[in-house]
Amino acid sequence: MLDICVTVLCGIPGSGKSTFAKSLIDKSTVASQGYWEESKSLHWLLVSYDEMIPTDVEKNIIEKEMPNAWKEYRENIQNAVDNLVRDLKNETEASETLTTGAENKDCHFESFQMFLQNMRHQESGKVVILIDDNMYYSSMRYKYYQLTRKHSISFCQVHIDCDTETALIRNRERRIRPVPDDVILNMAARFEVPNPDQNVWEKHSISVTTNSGPVALENSVIQTMDLITRALSAPSKPVLDDVDQTSRGVDRQICSENMIHQADLLMRKLTAEYMKEASRNTRSKDHMRTLSTCLSDSKSDILQKMKKGVVYFHSSEDLISKLSDIFHDKIVVAGYGDFAR
Repeated sequence: MLDICVTVLCGIPGSGKSTFAKSLIDKSTVASQGYWEESKSLHWLLVSYDEMIPTDVEKNIIEKEMPNAWKEYRENIQNAVDNLVRDLKNETEASETLTTGAENKDCHFESFQMFLQNMRHQESGKVVILIDDNMYYSSMRYKYYQLTRKHSISFCQVHIDCDTETALIRNRERRIRPVPDDVILNMAARFEVPNPDQNVWEKHSISVTTNSGPVALENSVIQTMDLITRALSAPSKPVLDDVDQTSRGVDRQICSENMIHQADLLMRKLTAEYMKEASRNTRSKDHMRTLSTCLSDSKSDILQKMKKGVVYFHSSEDLISKLSDIFHDKIVVAGYGDFAR
């Protein structure tokens, strides 16, 4: 049987995630027998969001201002990982065709198909699915944790710690896909570092650095290998059995309804503030009308995502500290950032 671990690399653009990912795979593949039993081989699949979405597609999304397309591509990649795990665990019926993102032909899923072909006759071993993306909100990473619970596989996180100035310098030196400075600064300000003390699901998490020379890099690789080993020995617990789930489900539903109610009240207050600010700027009636619709749609979208568990808050305090930013981001993306805040 294959032991699978989804390992999320998170960090701001320019922090060195992709470089670290490749170093980790190269170094650990050579030294794998030093970490795991010799009889069990180690197999890596790197899922780099930057490489999955072609440059021309990214450019088209930006030029045509299609913010929802980003969400669709990200969800498509996550669904592809979900399907790949299902196939590796032989949970796919023989008559089924694995859809590793085939519904979005623009994405590069060749590596998924090649990996599956190479694994067809592997009956045992360790599989590490390395997710390389910014993942600056914990809710983004939590989706992958939910995936591991669904399949009873392992989960861990590696935060690539890097000071903002170094990240900015590295980013400016990029020949392909440099990120605007303000995006990096904004992401750094909002980045939610994994917090095992607060979130039980983040217990298998570490922070490593990539900007202190080769010795530090080597140590970071060893720390990460040890983390993956620990995670593999303790897979994510599956959904509770029917009895426990029923008894605890009532409490979760009450808690969820309270959180949604709080979110609704807070966004109503924010909506009133935005409308008041727009009114001060003597906006036209048509502009005020479209703004009101935008605010209402944004609020409804966030509430629906909360109900589905796509947007997740750990507590009332967590909601209060983050929801304003999430709501604000949606308004800015919709084109109303000139007066928001």
